[in-house]
Amino acid sequence: MFLPVLLIRDYGAWGFVAFAVPNMVGAGAMGWVLTRPGQAERLRERHAVAVRAFALVTIVFQCFFVGWLVQWAAPGPVVGAVALTAAAGAFLLRSVRTMLLLAGVVWLTSAACLVGYVAGAGVALLEPCPMPAGLFWLAPVCVFGFALCPYLDPTFLRAAASLDSRGRRTAFTIGFGVLFAAMIAFTLLYGAMIERLGAAASGATLAGTLVLVHIGVQIVFTVGVHVRELASVQPLGRGRAAQALVAGIAAAMAAFSFRLGTPLGDAAGMSGGEVAYRVFMAFYGLVFPAYVWICMIPTRDGHAGLAGKAGRRKALAWAAAVGIAAPLFWMGFIERHEVYLVPGLLVVLLTRLAVRSRPAS
Repeated sequence: MFLPVLLIRDYGAWGFVAFAVPNMVGAGAMGWVLTRPGQAERLRERHAVAVRAFALVTIVFQCFFVGWLVQWAAPGPVVGAVALTAAAGAFLLRSVRTMLLLAGVVWLTSAACLVGYVAGAGVALLEPCPMPAGLFWLAPVCVFGFALCPYLDPTFLRAAASLDSRGRRTAFTIGFGVLFAAMIAFTLLYGAMIERLGAAASGATLAGTLVLVHIGVQIVFTVGVHVRELASVQPLGRGRAAQALVAGIAAAMAAFSFRLGTPLGDAAGMSGGEVAYRVFMAFYGLVFPAYVWICMIPTRDGHAGLAGKAGRRKALAWAAAVGIAAPLFWMGFIERHEVYLVPGLLVVLLTRLAVRSRPAS
């Protein structure tokens, strides 16, 4: 819900397109790719370590973002970070039915914020502009990340596992093509506002307050469902999930305590907070999609995952690909020399050749 703000700032309206289209299509496609009965459950079991890592990183990332957000957007940053994270942790004890109810409440709250925003601030979209050259190199990375990350998201896997084939296609198509699309449209509106007014000035307006409520409830729910899933993925218990929650709170506190740079929107380059945010995003643009590409997608002999000799070879190939590509991604995404993203992505894509195998006789 925030990456479009940075992309709009850096690339204009085309930055939003590069975010929204791969995001909706990539997530919605999951309902059409996982067609066989029990496929989602097998993915959770076979790749339990990677799924847990995805959930844990997501929890810590969201909590870090709270600590960063409240620095410039709201008073009482420590209290805000603790309150949001504690409220999310309370979801851990709720039933699935309650979680479904909360999902509806969260979406309706965000929809109400969208309506209130439009009523108060109107619709001021960005001016059309030619596609910036840098976005041409960044867009393939967006497609790569948004197309593959969903298969490690335990909340997506739970949704896929709970439906039959027809229901899965319907739910993912409507969920991401309609309900999620409305939220994506909201990011376009407030991204344009922040680009026009600056982050600090936007946060002081009524429209900015509605944006903060929208982002806040989304963060609370996201952390809550991932904490719950972290406790349910093989054999990790609730004690470990509580540790993950504590780690997330610590990350939020660190973001405030170290005062990671100046507020967003300053003209003096990237703040420390934004650098940290972009490093977190590298998990979703490089580390996790590379795992799906190299280790999760079955080779021709049907092997997938990290089991056996073939699995060890895949793990080494994945680690090597991420290690080689990481400096290139840093140059492209942090230093903003986007052309470096192309060889970085090619390294990951070509590593697949190192793990291919012949069909079993």
